[in-house]
Amino acid sequence: MKTIYLVPHTHYDVAWAFSKEDYLKINEEILKEVMKLMEVPEFKFCLEQTFLLQEIEKRNPELWQGLKRMVAEGKLEIVDGQYLMPDTMLPTGEVLVREILFGKKYCQEKFGIEVPVAWAADSFGMNAQLPQIYRKAGYKWLAFRRGAKAEITQSEFIWKGLDGSTILTHWMPLGYRAGLNLDQLEQSFSDLDKYAATPHILMPCGSGSMPPQAEIPQAVRDWNTTHPGIEMKIVTPEEFFQALEQTKKKFEVVEGELYDNELVDVFPQVCTSRLWIVQSSRECEGLLMAAEEFATIAWLLGADYPTSELHEAWENILFIAFHDIVTGCGVDEIYEEVKEICSSLKAKLTHSLNQSLSYIAGKVDTGGEALMAFNPLPWRMRNWGEAGLKLPQGYEGVPGIKERKEVESEVIEIGKSEEDKIEGAKIGFTCDLPPLGYKVYKLTPPPCHCEPKAWQAEGGIKVEGESVETPFYKVTVNKETGIIEVSDKEGELLVRGNEIFIDDEIGDLYYHRSRFADLIKSESGEGLKYGSFKPKSFRIEKGVLQAKIIFEDEYYCLTWPYRLKERFPPMLYKYKTLDIHKEVIVFRDLPRIEFITRIENKYPNIRLSVKFDTGMERKVYFRETQFGVVPEPTEYFTNREEGFKPSGIPNFLSWFDLSNGIRGITFMNKGLPAVLIMKSSVFIRLLRSVYGLSADGIAGPLVPTPDALELRPYLFEYALQPHEGDWRQAKMYKQAQDFHHLPYCIQTNSQGELPEEFSFLKLSPDNLILSALKKAEDSDEVILRFFETIGEATVAELELFRVIKRAAVVDLLERELYELKVERNKLRLEVKPFEIVTLKLKL
Repeated sequence: MKTIYLVPHTHYDVAWAFSKEDYLKINEEILKEVMKLMEVPEFKFCLEQTFLLQEIEKRNPELWQGLKRMVAEGKLEIVDGQYLMPDTMLPTGEVLVREILFGKKYCQEKFGIEVPVAWAADSFGMNAQLPQIYRKAGYKWLAFRRGAKAEITQSEFIWKGLDGSTILTHWMPLGYRAGLNLDQLEQSFSDLDKYAATPHILMPCGSGSMPPQAEIPQAVRDWNTTHPGIEMKIVTPEEFFQALEQTKKKFEVVEGELYDNELVDVFPQVCTSRLWIVQSSRECEGLLMAAEEFATIAWLLGADYPTSELHEAWENILFIAFHDIVTGCGVDEIYEEVKEICSSLKAKLTHSLNQSLSYIAGKVDTGGEALMAFNPLPWRMRNWGEAGLKLPQGYEGVPGIKERKEVESEVIEIGKSEEDKIEGAKIGFTCDLPPLGYKVYKLTPPPCHCEPKAWQAEGGIKVEGESVETPFYKVTVNKETGIIEVSDKEGELLVRGNEIFIDDEIGDLYYHRSRFADLIKSESGEGLKYGSFKPKSFRIEKGVLQAKIIFEDEYYCLTWPYRLKERFPPMLYKYKTLDIHKEVIVFRDLPRIEFITRIENKYPNIRLSVKFDTGMERKVYFRETQFGVVPEPTEYFTNREEGFKPSGIPNFLSWFDLSNGIRGITFMNKGLPAVLIMKSSVFIRLLRSVYGLSADGIAGPLVPTPDALELRPYLFEYALQPHEGDWRQAKMYKQAQDFHHLPYCIQTNSQGELPEEFSFLKLSPDNLILSALKKAEDSDEVILRFFETIGEATVAELELFRVIKRAAVVDLLERELYELKVERNKLRLEVKPFEIVTLKLKL
């Protein structure tokens, strides 16, 4: 006998087509109706996210108490139980952990319940580490809507993650509104039955912010009257999964990421909608994790831990990570609040971080006026550092710095008073810092009267014409187009590019669409005949330690003449729509090449990309995902007539790598999550300018979104690094971490007890990446989380600056699993490939 498990529910959007306040009012009314229907004995309901429950608790305590009673009676199930339902592809893995931690902690404290069902009703795809995340957060089962692989044959399967973790999973073939139309239950059953792996069929009955239907109980009674061999009953999701497990069936195993767009849209283009959101969220995520990390160290040295301040910051980060916010696919109105949140977070977190760094610095004997450079990573770092100096009256130059011996530095900026006296300066230098620690650089007397870039010695950087040569590469720029070529020391071309491409864009916040296949224009001259880029300026600034290639150009929609341009160069330029400022930065001591591109966009309905040609055509490349690295095909086979096509745009976090086994190139970025690889060419998407939430009324309402035209200034930061061998051999995951976690530098003068160089935490080997260092939620212990990133079994070695009194492995909710043996301030433990490890330490 077959059984249909009808699950009445509502999907809560904190903000999307309506504002946050609109949705709170809507959902408060929905929950009032739910409580009325709870008087029907057989009626049940489920809710998803704890943010809504927290708000109801404040706004309507009586309603909240009623909901609490229904939870206790088993008539209302909280599924997923996260703070908010995040996008699982764009935020970092640590953000996903905190969504669960905050939500499940609330459920435990307020309702006394575990939440066994993960319910990803609307997340745009499912990253490959979610099975491990879910299992280590106490989930038993998962139901999800988007991203199932095209070849799927059954809606129930065992999903196996990157590390080998598994979870019993249900894919919603008809989405979360399978049973919404009560007059179409027959057809819905037929469609679901085709995929069902057992006689038990899950039929969600609800939609986004949808009131419950009072007719549901009668519809179920009517069904059971007319379908004697197929029972329908109103249940909660947990009841469905319990029935699945009781079948003892051996389910099909599905491995890896679930990010297929063929069966249900995962909207890959959303990661280029309102790109400033991803950029800002990445910056805020990094600041928050650093602030938390150094606040923990300061706390261990005697400072107060800023619990409430960090908690509030995390709630704001989790709000931005919501699947309709970080993806940029909502109405303009909701992003005004996001802008305010991001601006406030940057200011508050920077202040909090500086407070912790200053407290730590006060514990150090600097031996006079000095700079302290802090390494936020648990391995020894050799990286570029920049520091602002405040100089006392009487300085006639910019001081140098030294540790045991003088350290080369260069002046980046000088600040002067109205009397033309030097008041401050910004200097740059190559840091060599201990693992998650600091080094003191003492200030030395000024070497000379300085202007920016004036103190220069002959070193490893050479400039000749349009070329810059470092100990690693030769970089040549075309001063008419700004396109660069990077060659090795033997003259072999490694990569060519940093070329701006303009495409037509008439899509919406969900989809890219174009009126024609042709390119509008590229900086090398490809595209429609009418428009043209016009070079504006070019220069090379050479320092001791770094050199900058600076190129500026403009794009005009119309030039004259616009035919036979190779014979008749443009003489008249009209309708300027883009101002472009590009900097290419190379270093004497580092093999990383950095790019800063500023664009002032006045051109609506375009898509901008930056192109690089790698000279390598590969079938697969590798990209960072949450807590790991996954392979990604560069193309897929369609049919014999069309052959292979580019795979489209996946999401990635901070880096991806294209290698041929002999050599490779790693591309790194700060908030640029979309890339398209076509043959040997890499296109990093910069922005899309669109005017509507939805262009067809299918993905969403036809609401104008003029702010999404992106007619604003943008700053893009990215980098590349050629290497020998593959990404594992070259440890490019480590190089990418260095690019994203530059040293923090402060000026200080203190007489503490700590030495001039010190490490608080060392984590080895290098394939272990630190994810969190924080105070425990409910005790005066330290939580330390890390993960393995190259897919190899490893023995982790940790060394802390304090004696470890007790250590235990805990789950993601900080619940103890088993105790570890310690050796004073050291720990050793085995780590599986791609495993996420969380430790609780009593110091």
